Amino acid sequence: MADFHFLRPWWLITLVPVLIVTWWAWRHAHQQQGWAQIIPAHLRTILLPQQGQQSTHFSLMLLAGALSIGAVALAGPAWQKLPQPVYQLKAGSVVVLDMSLSVYSTDLAPNRLSQMRFKATDLVTQHIDGDIGLIAYAGDAFTISPLTADGGNLTNLIRALSPDIMPTPGSYPVRALELADQLLREAGYPTGDIYWLTDGIDSRDQTDISDFINRTKHRLNILAVGTEAGAPIELPDGRLLRDSSDNVAIPKLAVNGLPALAERSNGRFIQIRADQQDIIYLTSQAPTVREGDESNMQAGDQWADQGPWLIPLILLLLLPLARRGRLLSLAPFMLLVLMTSPLQAAQQEPLAWHEKLWQTPYQQADQALKNGNYERAATITDDAWQRGTANYRAGNYDQALVDFSQLDSAEGFYNQGNSLMQMERYDEAKNAYAAALERRPDWPAAQQNLDLAEQLAEQQQQQQQNQQGQNQQGQQNQSQQQGQSQQSGEQQNAEQEGEQEQSDTEQDQQSQQQSEQDAEKSSEQEQAEAQQNQAQPEGEQKPLQGQLGDSSEEELQQQMQQWLNRIEDDPAVLLRNKMQFEAQQRRRQGPPPGVQKSW
Repeated sequence: MADFHFLRPWWLITLVPVLIVTWWAWRHAHQQQGWAQIIPAHLRTILLPQQGQQSTHFSLMLLAGALSIGAVALAGPAWQKLPQPVYQLKAGSVVVLDMSLSVYSTDLAPNRLSQMRFKATDLVTQHIDGDIGLIAYAGDAFTISPLTADGGNLTNLIRALSPDIMPTPGSYPVRALELADQLLREAGYPTGDIYWLTDGIDSRDQTDISDFINRTKHRLNILAVGTEAGAPIELPDGRLLRDSSDNVAIPKLAVNGLPALAERSNGRFIQIRADQQDIIYLTSQAPTVREGDESNMQAGDQWADQGPWLIPLILLLLLPLARRGRLLSLAPFMLLVLMTSPLQAAQQEPLAWHEKLWQTPYQQADQALKNGNYERAATITDDAWQRGTANYRAGNYDQALVDFSQLDSAEGFYNQGNSLMQMERYDEAKNAYAAALERRPDWPAAQQNLDLAEQLAEQQQQQQQNQQGQNQQGQQNQSQQQGQSQQSGEQQNAEQEGEQEQSDTEQDQQSQQQSEQDAEKSSEQEQAEAQQNQAQPEGEQKPLQGQLGDSSEEELQQQMQQWLNRIEDDPAVLLRNKMQFEAQQRRRQGPPPGVQKSW
């Protein structure tokens, strides 16, 4: 009983009004008879019957006891933890993302790349257990992250992926699958799950992937991103990609043999959906490897609520009142219970069974949003609109974007644009606002935000171009300086030979002057230290240089922190440099087959 506590201690507040009302009813019980107000107090005990008062007092005691025990039961007394099946899940999974130029197609709003990012983020944070790796491919494949147990660390990497940072354009999915197999085997998973997000493959790739499935034991779960109608490829600078015949390229969702490939590997295939049913379907299979015993029951983190065991005692106390027809007196106290139930909504806990009796999760989340408790609203609601609103107000714009992307409506795309604007992804925000205006043409707010996004996107592009121009100009100046230094090198060598003797004599004179100055400074410093030692008592000598050094160090630390805060947390630059370095090493062995494809 050392761990005795109440799961919902707010319910104990109801004991206060119960005691107050019981005391008031006890005091005025004798006034229920009309003669009690007329007959003097010293004659009431003789003239009036005492049986009625005793019966009233007894009923009040039973009612007060039942309500008090009920308040304790609702408070949730607990002292034992619930036994739960505990097992250690050991499973390996790799997420493979297609980063060919075709993912810039706008048949899915705002484009295929954004939808792929949403699904991949949802996949690694909510639906995959165990160790997770991440691979991206275009004309070649690269490991973005090895297998890790914390899928939340992959969200920033997924957000930074785009075809722009890939060293070689094209599409080479076989190389990505082989790299995924290598990651799984090196981590000790001979069998694992590969979640492949792509917008289609060629017939040659289908043959190679079939050979890969025959050689390995991994399950291939495929999510097809795109539509059969297709749409033009809009590059980040606003241009439309054209093929070799100078026609606008319109990539269509090429499913080809993807369903058959997934079925042969005992995996699953599904096309992208607006809700989460596609991700749920892909991940609903049991892990290929599981270690531990589910029947091994151990104490978990949840406590056993012992309150329901007090219900029989409450019924026994109310049983005599049922015969006397006095249960109607419970109505005021039941009203008091209903009024105190909203107190539980302020707690940061999941919905209890009694909360669900009075309010649905939607109502609970709506109340939490009104109270400004956004984190609680995001955890208890199942509605994508409420969850996105809560995450947006809490500043979790990445998660809000994922939630709003599940809504195929003008309001959903409008809020996607707002989330993208907060993350300074203005090009994607333009597409989201445009999609909102397609579904609701006469919407001034969406049009204003679209105009603002276009202006900010132009400013962002100009800044990038200016920065690139400055970098190129700096490189040109450096090359010019190197050329000038090479041309003047011979002249300098000739002049240096003639001036060597003169410089040697000048250096000798400077060294003599420097030594004299050092001697004077040392003597002055010794005199200053002697004066300082005489002015201060022993044990309290504090050198002035040390004090100045401390203050300057603090200023330097503050300046360094300010400079560090200006640096953007963008892993795309690091990923680009990493992949370019790996690509240079691989080119020595020959270009990969994927470079033969343009998009």
